[in-house]
Amino acid sequence: MISVVVPTRGDPRKLGALLDALEAQTLPRDAFELLVAVDGAMLAPELAARVEALNGRVVALPGRRGPGAARNAAAALARGEWLAFTEDDCVPAPDWLARAAARLAANAPDVLEGLTVLPGDRPLRRRLDDGPQYVPTNLFVGRERFERVRGYHEGYFDAARGIYFREDSDLGFSLEETHAVVMRDDAVKVTHPDEHPGFWDPLRWAARYEMDALLARRHPRLFRERIEVHRVGPFRVRRPIVRACGGVVLALALAAGMVAAGHAPQAAPLLWIAIALELVVWSKWRFHPLRLVPVLLVPFALVFALARGRARAARWARERAATNR
Repeated sequence: MISVVVPTRGDPRKLGALLDALEAQTLPRDAFELLVAVDGAMLAPELAARVEALNGRVVALPGRRGPGAARNAAAALARGEWLAFTEDDCVPAPDWLARAAARLAANAPDVLEGLTVLPGDRPLRRRLDDGPQYVPTNLFVGRERFERVRGYHEGYFDAARGIYFREDSDLGFSLEETHAVVMRDDAVKVTHPDEHPGFWDPLRWAARYEMDALLARRHPRLFRERIEVHRVGPFRVRRPIVRACGGVVLALALAAGMVAAGHAPQAAPLLWIAIALELVVWSKWRFHPLRLVPVLLVPFALVFALARGRARAARWARERAATNR
């Protein structure tokens, strides 16, 4: 049996479309179950009834704890040999579970990653060297293997601001460190809506980088080798947007210092450098003119988030050291 695990905040517009897609699955109903983990919110009675009709259960978390904790709570109640992770705003193809079940039966991996696409069949993430990404929109993990790594690490969530990030990479790296066999199958397909559509969403995107430092502490080698590493011809470029943001802030700070010291002409080259790097940041949003205002603030938000993240990771390290005494 496959246990489909879905964290949600209970938005009926999102969850309704997912339930439609699960009702249309070609895999027989008795071959999968559904566990919907409601993260500190309420689920409309009609949606709860639809979950139950899909051989499913609603798992209610009393307070908001983040999607990682929600997935863990649901997985703890799963009856299936396989955990199929997706999200409440995704629309799986009708043969999503059937294709995955066939691949799992034929090859018996520990982890199977399907393909997640955006509208227009664009890939959600760019892959480096065809490596796995562990995006929890389309991920199948053996339940025993998931339990061995203790599931998703729940530290990648800020309850006060509702920010979460990198818990998917942490799970994947933890699985790799147990020598899990990981396979991909692009025929196992899920569609995800366009990311960050709101006007101020670039700032929320930047704030998530607070979680980077924790991942770097827990998995330093894999963080360096795999997180936001891009190939440009024969070269590998690591974290270009993050580095561009840091360059913008540094160039502007140095320019301000020169102006304050009475050397305004020498500040001009630094301003041009900042503008060039800001264009690199803007390119992430495809130079959309309506995104220019928030994008101008992104470098400062991201650098601040990285600083907050280092403090968060240091607290985690102290807590871990105290626990291991």
